[in-house]
Amino acid sequence: MQHVNETPLLQKQAQNISLESELFSIPMGDYQKFYCQRFLEAIKLDYTMAGHPSSAFWVINSIKVNESEKDTHFLFVSEGEVTLNSINGEFLLRKNCFAAVPGNFSLDGSAQVLVATRLNYTGLFTIGGPIEPLGRLNYIDGCSSTVLINPLRRGEPCLNFLHVPPGVSQTPHTHPSLRIGLVAAGSGICQVDEGTFKMEPGTVFCLPENKLHSFSAIDDSLRIIIYHPDSDVGPTDDSHTMLNNTFVGEKSAKVLDAIRTK
Repeated sequence: MQHVNETPLLQKQAQNISLESELFSIPMGDYQKFYCQRFLEAIKLDYTMAGHPSSAFWVINSIKVNESEKDTHFLFVSEGEVTLNSINGEFLLRKNCFAAVPGNFSLDGSAQVLVATRLNYTGLFTIGGPIEPLGRLNYIDGCSSTVLINPLRRGEPCLNFLHVPPGVSQTPHTHPSLRIGLVAAGSGICQVDEGTFKMEPGTVFCLPENKLHSFSAIDDSLRIIIYHPDSDVGPTDDSHTMLNNTFVGEKSAKVLDAIRTK
């Protein structure tokens, strides 16, 4: 465990790890707990009882996911390269690339990959990357962010990139839903009630909903990939680019109920 102060919670959590289908798994009862560890072994975290049911895999080299036709998996390659196979075809993913994969899939190669899964949600197959040095959107305390994979509708899951500049300590804050993340580059710390945890390339973490936390970059910036199981922005049936920018005369179709699709 990569933390500065040893804590009974994380010691107990580590003792509960058990072997399951070639992956280490933390029991479902621990879904509400904070998790932070260096990417040293294959691990599965089960958050299926959370408000937005999700699971997380830290994959080393290979994995085959079956019986997941109704789910969507958000992938990020931390190190190496890996071949992704799914119903959409075969694709090579290199370091700092990301993807959204609905349904069953397999990975094979020499790599470390974060896989965050949103259960009972069908997204669009997407591949992108590599991530950029800085985020494109202003965030808080001098940090910036980029939405790497956008929600298809408001409320649906997304994948984000966070940049924390050197010397910046975030204001302690919470999020109303789970966060699953991985440090892609840089170094720093994460401060939570349980203690202060080291953040370095390959560190993976899970923040339960409403968990008070803050990230700090010490001598180097932090570049973090973060899965959100939900969103508060995105298109809706009542407001999206196609609808809003369709005009009949001088009126947007958004306000023309007579022609809008019901």
